Amino acid sequence: MKKKTVGLFFGGLSNEADISVISAKNIIKKFDHTRYNLVLVYWHKDNQFYVVKSADEITTPAKKNRIDSGDFSKLFDVALPITHGKYGEDGALQGLFEIEKIPYCGCRVLSYSLCMDKAVFKTFLAGYKISQVPFSFIDLRGKSRSDVEKWLVKIEREFVPPVYIKPSNSGSSVGVYKVTDFKKLKKAVQDAAQHDDKIVVEQGLIDPREIEVAVLGNDKLVISDPGELALEGVFYDFDEKYKNNRTQVVIPAKLSSKVKEEIRTLTETVYHLCDCKGFARVDFFVKGNKVHLNEINTLPGFTDISMFPMLMKSAGISYRDLINRIVRLAQ
Repeated sequence: MKKKTVGLFFGGLSNEADISVISAKNIIKKFDHTRYNLVLVYWHKDNQFYVVKSADEITTPAKKNRIDSGDFSKLFDVALPITHGKYGEDGALQGLFEIEKIPYCGCRVLSYSLCMDKAVFKTFLAGYKISQVPFSFIDLRGKSRSDVEKWLVKIEREFVPPVYIKPSNSGSSVGVYKVTDFKKLKKAVQDAAQHDDKIVVEQGLIDPREIEVAVLGNDKLVISDPGELALEGVFYDFDEKYKNNRTQVVIPAKLSSKVKEEIRTLTETVYHLCDCKGFARVDFFVKGNKVHLNEINTLPGFTDISMFPMLMKSAGISYRDLINRIVRLAQ
């Protein structure tokens, strides 16, 4: 039987393109070439796709290696996007695969879009009475200065410090600010607005436990044990994730059997409610015995320090087998 060819997409137009490259390098290093052929497709900042020989060959890719979406089906059988952030993780790239009728790994377009937009995601799941921390959001498009001022007043009236100000469409904690003094609230909103027009505020918890669960599957799911991020920094921001290397990971997390079961049930529930497919990571806050859903990451990192592959390894699935399974789940 002829081996299938996997097109690994990395890079992209978002502020997480560098993380995408790191994830791609890990996948390339551990890819099962005995089972699949591999084609590397780099999505350059010029918004063009290039076939490259390695993940290091990306600074100035040769123009002769540029391809368009009509070439996808000639080059590979299955697309594996590892394009974190806007346009690569919000359903835009996946929509291109749909148009070209290319099977691809991971969630469908709707799931990517839903889970990427924090405001829409939280509002949707609030309708199902899923436990979350209190939140509010504003879409700055078409809003006057007085509209924004009213929203800031509402935050000061309905929330207590600390609060977290976040771009609604961003990942890797880019543009996220912890506000402990409401005098700095307006500045945090202005800074977050550099990353998205829609801004979310979340009620912060005092010393919550940050719990993450890895999920693999379409209908029948493999759900890992919960893992915990033991934070050394102020909060798990971009630097803590990718630069400082101070955060300790505890797998499995030391939780009561009741809390573990609640997390597992919630994970399965929200994964299906959001019509997720392939793989995802589901994140929670735990305070005492109270479990709050934080988010679903539909395209988690695959770097050496990424939680998703570590959680799957704890479930008995090696990195190489994990990639193989993800490819097999492609639709």
